[in-house]
Amino acid sequence: MAFYNQRRDPSNFVISWTTDPKGDFGIFSKGYTLAAERLAKMLLEASRFSDYEAYPVIFLYRHALELSLKHIIYSSVELAAYRYVDDIDDKLHNSRNLRNLAKAACVSLTLLFPEDELLQTMLPVIETTCSELSDLDADSSGYRYPIDTKGEHSTKKNQWVNLESFATHMSAVFDELDTIHFALSGETYIAQDALYETIRSSL
Repeated sequence: MAFYNQRRDPSNFVISWTTDPKGDFGIFSKGYTLAAERLAKMLLEASRFSDYEAYPVIFLYRHALELSLKHIIYSSVELAAYRYVDDIDDKLHNSRNLRNLAKAACVSLTLLFPEDELLQTMLPVIETTCSELSDLDADSSGYRYPIDTKGEHSTKKNQWVNLESFATHMSAVFDELDTIHFALSGETYIAQDALYETIRSSL
């Protein structure tokens, strides 16, 4: 088939190979983030670019943010299980609503890290970014399609976005999200290790 090449070809890649797909939101987010950053950099380094060349950049950043929030939510669920925290929402989040995802992520993080002052400065920035990006593209279709399901403009008419400002801000937000992901991963590892030691000492 045209989509397959030699088995050892370096351009081959694999998807859906892990045992728990909900644990893969982090790597999916990273892929879309890198794609967005590279494309934004290429356009901003050019002397000028056509409007339509920037549309995929907005979509890539928005999708990366959605995936990153879901990664936080599902990672929070995992950590909560080790800490025996019962108030974490563990339902499947199929929504593309950034405001709702940001709220769910922030609630989970606040329950898990109620005394973390640095985290409490990050969360309002994330929520504000999600709210503002929702205004630009409510359901992740605005920069993928010219029309909505009713045949109208998929975004506000004559919607202006400054690519440099947008990319700079999103880069800062993803730095903060990476810090949160790292903290969740570290705390989960500590919780897993503590549980293992408890089980081992009881044998």
